[in-house]
Amino acid sequence: MAWLALLATLLLEQAVALPARNPVYALAAALSDSTARYLNAGRPRHGVYAWITLVGVVVLLTAAVFYAARSIHWAVALVIDVAVLYFAFGFRQFSRPLTRIQAALEGGDVSAARQLLIDLKRRTDPGFRAGDLSPGEIARQAIDIGLLQAHRHVFGVLFWFVVLPGPIGAVMYRMAAFVNRRWNPRPAVGSAALPSDGFGRFAAAAFRVIDWVPARLTALGFAIVGDFEGALYCWRRMAAVARLQPLSSRLLILGAAGGALGFRVLTESESAPLFDEPGQEGAGLSEPDPSAMRSAVGLVWRALVLWMILLLLLTTATFL
Repeated sequence: MAWLALLATLLLEQAVALPARNPVYALAAALSDSTARYLNAGRPRHGVYAWITLVGVVVLLTAAVFYAARSIHWAVALVIDVAVLYFAFGFRQFSRPLTRIQAALEGGDVSAARQLLIDLKRRTDPGFRAGDLSPGEIARQAIDIGLLQAHRHVFGVLFWFVVLPGPIGAVMYRMAAFVNRRWNPRPAVGSAALPSDGFGRFAAAAFRVIDWVPARLTALGFAIVGDFEGALYCWRRMAAVARLQPLSSRLLILGAAGGALGFRVLTESESAPLFDEPGQEGAGLSEPDPSAMRSAVGLVWRALVLWMILLLLLTTATFL
């Protein structure tokens, strides 16, 4: 049933794209803000209590609804799965802006592509400024956010949906990611932000744990459907650096994706400490250009097809 729910959700979202502003996201934002407002008394441990309260209650409610639906009929449970996954995925929320940026760059309208990139990145980084970015840098930053959003909205959700019963895992993953972003906002450029009281520290640590396995599976999927040797080289280089300092999921995913695609996805400052050639990921990867966006979109789709086929085989094997 998990495979059917995933397939139905993907088809539904292709037909009816979920808007970035919708009642479910607004409710999650309101719950996150109100929980922080009432439970944040200025100490890091209050962030622990708040995270357990908010995420725990939402997950328990999801489990209660799912098991109640399953007790009625499996088809009712399937409908619940699809409904929850539809709001958890949000695949086209970022794929459509990327398509518009790609079309603007290919049409030579750099200013329009730059504005589209600003609109896209300010969803998660309100202080982002594009300045006078070149077409190649616009493409690189669009690919950066597109690959990360594909992981957060698709592959991470898919992993936890398969691991835990019903939509419980998908809700846990998306709520953990949402709360982490909400309680650890990026300060606006030029703002005199006050020192953090540590309230969002546990939310960030919890999401790192929850995202550890999905991030590595996403990187592995990109390697399998792309240039495997290039991705593996980048992964080995990052693993060597990780012995000295923690390696974030973002660096792992984008580094492996860069090797799989054959061009630089990380920023030059991020690449330099990780790889032999300053400003390049691994063995002389090329600089991205507007046409690289098409390759990145293809990489995501191939990885998604790969995991759907593997899940179908696993589902079929359980019935044999």
